[in-house]
Amino acid sequence: MRYLICFLFAFTIITHAASTQVTESDLEALAEKGIIDSTDYWRQNAIEDGKCDGSKVAALLIKIAGIFKPVTTLDEALQVLTQQRVLGSPDYWQKTAVPGGVCVGKNVAIVLSRGAAQLPMDPPKSVHAKPLEAVEFERLHERYDVVVVGAGTGGVGVAVQAARMGSSVLLVEETDWIGGQAMAAAVTSMDEGKTLVRERGLYRELCGLIAAHYQPLGVNHLTAYWHGHVAVEPRVGRHLMHVMLGDARGSGVLDLVMRSRVTKVAKTNQMVTGADIECAGRTRHVECKVLVDATEWGDVIPLTGARYRVGNCLSDAIDPKRRVQDNTWTAVVKLYPKGVPQDLIIKEKPPGYTDKVNAAFAKSLVSGDKLAMQVKPWNWATFIGYRGMPNSEPPVDNTLITRTHLNYNNDYPSSVAEMESPAARQATNRAMQLKTLHLLYYIQHTLGQTRWSVADDEGFDTPHRRAEVDAWIAEEPSLAPYRTVLCHFSIIPYTRESRRIVGLHTLCASEIERSRGKPVQFAHTVALGDYAVDLHGSMSPPYLELDLDRESDIPHGKFGDRGIGPFAIPFECFIPEVVDGFLPAEKNFSQSRLANGATRLQPHTLNMGQAVGAIAALAVKSGVQPRAVAPVKVQQVLLEAGATLTIEPVKARWGTEAWRNQQMEVLQQGARAE
Repeated sequence: MRYLICFLFAFTIITHAASTQVTESDLEALAEKGIIDSTDYWRQNAIEDGKCDGSKVAALLIKIAGIFKPVTTLDEALQVLTQQRVLGSPDYWQKTAVPGGVCVGKNVAIVLSRGAAQLPMDPPKSVHAKPLEAVEFERLHERYDVVVVGAGTGGVGVAVQAARMGSSVLLVEETDWIGGQAMAAAVTSMDEGKTLVRERGLYRELCGLIAAHYQPLGVNHLTAYWHGHVAVEPRVGRHLMHVMLGDARGSGVLDLVMRSRVTKVAKTNQMVTGADIECAGRTRHVECKVLVDATEWGDVIPLTGARYRVGNCLSDAIDPKRRVQDNTWTAVVKLYPKGVPQDLIIKEKPPGYTDKVNAAFAKSLVSGDKLAMQVKPWNWATFIGYRGMPNSEPPVDNTLITRTHLNYNNDYPSSVAEMESPAARQATNRAMQLKTLHLLYYIQHTLGQTRWSVADDEGFDTPHRRAEVDAWIAEEPSLAPYRTVLCHFSIIPYTRESRRIVGLHTLCASEIERSRGKPVQFAHTVALGDYAVDLHGSMSPPYLELDLDRESDIPHGKFGDRGIGPFAIPFECFIPEVVDGFLPAEKNFSQSRLANGATRLQPHTLNMGQAVGAIAALAVKSGVQPRAVAPVKVQQVLLEAGATLTIEPVKARWGTEAWRNQQMEVLQQGARAE
């Protein structure tokens, strides 16, 4: 199940960056659903330098359009497929998908890939599982095999995989929402890179659960990036992650504790043995065999004594003024057809809103109700389609975007200080929220979008969120009129960069190059990434680690300058230099800042968490430290779990024994070459 990259520039241009490969899984799925009669013709002709018969392509387009609604003519099909963003424009196909016409094979491959992505999919086995509920702090056990700190995408990945392998697991979350950057920060427009990512591991399972939720409602969940990517309402995504955890628990031990954090790590020499966990002034010591930091900021790393990088500093020489990526405090907004509730209308300019602020927003966002991605500044229709979400209560016309989140022109500069100082972090977090409040005022007043406001049905108005807002208002009483709006903002900020351990191997930009060279297929690959190198606000030499990356590695020009598509992440990046009993599982593994710009996205952190869960569980089973686990055993476990590990797709169909064997052969060839 796959789909196309669609990001900051026009859809018709983006197709040049798209995968021109159609996998065997795509073709088999299309054949099973009767979209194509046989896989042979398309396998031979829908390739980079292939050519396809115009009449055959016309019939194909009509069949793919039929996924959405019955059509009988090519013109009807092209209209439907353009509306659904399967095609950027009908013009090319009107000229070539005709009797006697010839269609370029790579273009047809893209259409086949997108068509496969639109097929109704079988729900994963976990779909009927009972969602995992949080346990009370007093009910925690004295010891667990694996303690995972942070219930974001990485942490959930660790907990699910380790529990399915029989480990007892404790998942610790500081807030009262799970899902991290994807759900608690509401960045549910999944940043997938090229088309293969939806085939992989736990992200495949999550996509299946998302589809199983929306398909019975008749709602298209491929709404993000102008109907090009998977998206989900945060409350739905959070629920589905609870379902995954509930399924993983089975009859074993998988506990989730909320509003709790690790304050101290216990060690014997260089081996972590447990952690102190605090909740509402109470503290419990919990022993473990493996402790995992899956927090958004890498907050457990300093407690372990492991050496780490932050910004372009090392932990023994921290400069709080150094830059890290800009962060964003998002807000989910929706269309209120009957009018915005009075308490969600921002009637007065928020504190700090000036003509200068208004002018700054006007440079990036203007009025307009017709999609125009190539035109800058973006208009309102383009803006809401960028981070577009499905809506469980859709309008009659399901092609309209009626729910989205604010995450485009409200980035806020961040520094190493926010990593290391709680006071600095709080100040910046509040400044980010104020900027988003300004943006919402601009939307309602300058743009005149009076039927749009922050969504009041996502469930963000929790005790944790209200406590943070009330503490802020106690210090800044002028914010009191905006309390209701602020309480419906996301639970946490979208944190793009964290501390990063110094590991046995540090992944660098040159190793994931996909434009001017090929990425490295490490023999010990345990996860793949896909995204382009993208550092918000700090992609210039003074802010980079030029002892790891070269100035020539910096992307220039349009998004994806250094390539988009699969790259490998090896086992050694997750193993600290010296400290045992400890693993990273979010944006905090051993990598350079430029590499972090490509690995930090939701699908990748979920699957990297799955890899770390496998490492931890194997270490527990064998009674050894994670560094002593044989990488090939990790690979075997991950392949059995459906995680793709080879950069180039193998010929066999996903999930088959042949598929696993062919990947392992590629990995072993790499090992022999090394």
